[in-house]
Amino acid sequence: MPAETLRDRYLQLLLDGLSETRYPSAPMLDRIEAAITDREQAEAYVGRLLDLMEQDSYPSPEMLGRVRNLIAIVESAA
Repeated sequence: MPAETLRDRYLQLLLDGLSETRYPSAPMLDRIEAAITDREQAEAYVGRLLDLMEQDSYPSPEMLGRVRNLIAIVESAA
């Protein structure tokens, strides 16, 4: 199986786990961010983080910072 396919499967597994938890751990988010290789993946990830934040009345400062930084990265990749 090609490495790209394995990376995509790994990232999808992590993103699925993100959807199943209300409060993801920093190490989990770090792993997801390290596995992202293109803009489409980054946009999907930011979308899932925003979904989590919308469910929380008081999103953590760490989550807010991650989303802000990721949006800046996606914008600069345009």
